[in-house]
Amino acid sequence: MNGEPESGRQATGDSAMTGVILVVAALTVVLVAVATTGYLVGHDSRSSSSSPPTTAGSTVPSQAVDPAVAAGARDYVDFGCVQCHGEGGQGGVDPAVPALTGATSLTADQLRTLINKGAGLSDNPTQPFMPVWHDIVSDHQVNDLVAYIHAGLPAVPGAQPQLVPQDQGDVVAGQVLYSNYGCINCHGPNGLGGVPNPLSEDKTIPPLSGADFRSEFNTPQKIADVIRSGSVLGKPPITSMPHWGGILSDQQIAQLIAYIDSLK
Repeated sequence: MNGEPESGRQATGDSAMTGVILVVAALTVVLVAVATTGYLVGHDSRSSSSSPPTTAGSTVPSQAVDPAVAAGARDYVDFGCVQCHGEGGQGGVDPAVPALTGATSLTADQLRTLINKGAGLSDNPTQPFMPVWHDIVSDHQVNDLVAYIHAGLPAVPGAQPQLVPQDQGDVVAGQVLYSNYGCINCHGPNGLGGVPNPLSEDKTIPPLSGADFRSEFNTPQKIADVIRSGSVLGKPPITSMPHWGGILSDQQIAQLIAYIDSLK
C-alpha cells in the first residue's frame, strides 16, 4: 500500500540497467582505443629504431660523413679523377692508371706532391698520365682529396658523375662529358678559357672557341688528335692536358667535338 506501484518499480529498474550497460559500453570503447593507439605507437617506434645497418660498400649516410671527406669526394668527381682511377679508386679503367686503394698508406705530403705535380710520362701520347694540378686545384681542395683518399674513398651521397644521355644527340652528350672529365675546370664554361697557366707562352689555358682556336683546329680530326695525345706547352711543371686516348672512346671523342663545334 505505502510502496511504489509494481509498474513504477519495474520502469525504474529497467532505466538503471540501461544506464549501466551504456557506461560499460563506453568504457569498452575507450579501452580499445587506448590499446590500439599504444600498439601503433610501439610498432612505429620499433620500426624506426630497427633500420638495417649500413653494409660494406653501401652509400654512407650524409650525416655520418666528415666534411673534408665529403668535399674530397666531390672534388674527385668534379676534377675527373673518377674517370681514370675509377669509382672508389678501384681502377680498371686503363692499365697505365693505378687504382687508389693502396694509396691510403701514402703520407699526406706524398699525396699532395702527386696531385700537385702529376705522374706518368707526359711525352708518351700512347699512355694516359696524371696532369699537374697545382694551378687548378686549390690547397684546400688538395687537402680534402687527401682526406678522402685516407678515408678509403667511400661512396658519398651526391658525389657521382652525371649520367651521359644517349638519346639527346651528340652535343648534349658532349656537354656532359666536358663536365664529367674535368675539361670545364681548365678550359672554362662554354670553352671560354682564361684559367691561369703562368709557365705557358700565353700565361693562360687556351679557350676552345673564338677565331684563334678555329684557325688552328679547323677540322674535327685536328681536335680529335689533340684530345687523344694531350698537350704540354711551356716549361714543367706546367698545367698540361692529359692524353685521353686510352680513356675516352672514339664515340665519346666525337661527342666532345660536337659540343666544341657548338661553341663557335
